[in-house]
Formats: sequence, structure tokens, C-alpha cells
Amino acid sequence: MSDTAFAIDAIREAGQLARYFFEHRDQLLVDRKGPQDYVSDADRQVEACLIARLSKRFPDDGFVGEESGLQAASREWVIDPIDGTTNFLRGIPVFAITLALVEDGRAVMGLIYDPMRDVLYEGSVTAGARCNGIPIQPVWRSMLSESLIGLCHSSRLHPDQLTARIAAVLRSGAILRQPGSAALMLCDLAMGRIDGLYDADLKAWDSVAGLLIAREAGAIASDFLAKPDWRTAPQPTLAVAPALYPELSLLWPEIQAVVCLP
Repeated sequence: MSDTAFAIDAIREAGQLARYFFEHRDQLLVDRKGPQDYVSDADRQVEACLIARLSKRFPDDGFVGEESGLQAASREWVIDPIDGTTNFLRGIPVFAITLALVEDGRAVMGLIYDPMRDVLYEGSVTAGARCNGIPIQPVWRSMLSESLIGLCHSSRLHPDQLTARIAAVLRSGAILRQPGSAALMLCDLAMGRIDGLYDADLKAWDSVAGLLIAREAGAIASDFLAKPDWRTAPQPTLAVAPALYPELSLLWPEIQAVVCLP
């Protein structure tokens, strides 16, 4: 079994565990990490499941996990056991498991699994972007007035900043989308369901896999690993249809400073 096939098998197994917990979420122990930031036994056990399988196959690899912390190495697996925990805990079936492989500071593989719909998104520097094994061929809009724009609602964003971003998009004629999972929003971008998205302060496990998938689908996507503190500090997450980038960068000038994947 190839490394990619092994990782796909592992994330699918973790996804089925997450689905089981979703269906029994009334039995979960839930803790609060911060304002509107929750963690449950499901997050911890799904991440532990993934790490256990990957460690057995790749004993020298490191991990950057939302719940388990940092174990640096030349090869690192970046894990979000449940992206969309708030949705998960409230019974909204919009969440995903994310897994990215970083080699020597470069993302080379990204997997995002939606267990409620049994949909696997895959991005690879050698095989492009796929959805359930089928190459992704998105069709994006080229004008903001015809576009859907994803907006990640980070708790680190001041309400006035969020209001300004929303107002600017609405004045352009675009429509906003916020499903509650940054990873699945990046997949929606890759698939052509939305045309752009941006957040200045997401964590590695929210973004690395999805940005690679979006880039391999043909989008302009930010390089989350551009700064040496990417493992611990929030970084910008930008993905946008190439034809839409000039207009969006005028709408939100701050994205002009974001380093993008080549």
C-alpha cells in the first residue's frame, strides 16, 4: 500500500469514528478552550486514532495536532480531528477531518474527509486535486457581482473588522457564505462552489490541507508555511479564483500582502 493510500485509509477510519461520536454526542464530555472554542472527547479520540495509525507506519514522522500539540520532524502530519467542532456539538452535520503531510517545510499532500457525506477531497503535488478519486475541474465566476465569497468568522477578528469586510462584499454585489468549517469551505472553493475566501487568523490544522487542494485545483492560494512560526501562530488563509483576485484584492487590500503558493 502506498503512503497516500495508507493515509486515505487512516482518515476514513478516523472519519467513521467521528461520525459515531456525532451520533452519540449527547454522551460526550465537552470542555471550553476559549470564547466559542470547544473541545470534546470526540476531538481527542479521533486525533489519537489518526496519530496511532500514522506513528505505527511512519515512526520517525512528527505531528502538528490541534489537540495533541507539536512534535517537529523533517516530515510532519498536520491534523484537525474535527474541523467544525461547534457544528458537530450542535448537531449540524457540517464538519470534516483534515490531514496534511509537510516535508521539509512544503505541503505535499492534503486530505479532507467529510464523513457525513462520505466525500474525500485530496490534493497532491504529484497527482493534482481530486474528489472521491475524480479530478477536480472547477468553474469559477470572474466578477465579484456574480460571486459567492466565503468568510471565516474567527473569534480573533474584532467585530468592527468583520462588519467592514461583510459590508464591502455586499456592496460589490457578491453573496456571503459561512458554513462553520474552514476546511470544507476550502474544498467548496476547490470545487467551484464558491469563488473566494479569506481569514487572517486561522491555525495550521484548519488550512494547510485545504489550501493545497485549492491550489492543485487551480486557485490562487496562500502559502501557510511561509513563516517559520506557522506551527503555533495563526496565519492568513486566502483562496480565490485567479480571475477574481485583482477585484478581491481591491475590495480587501490586506490580502495583497499575503504570500501565495507558487
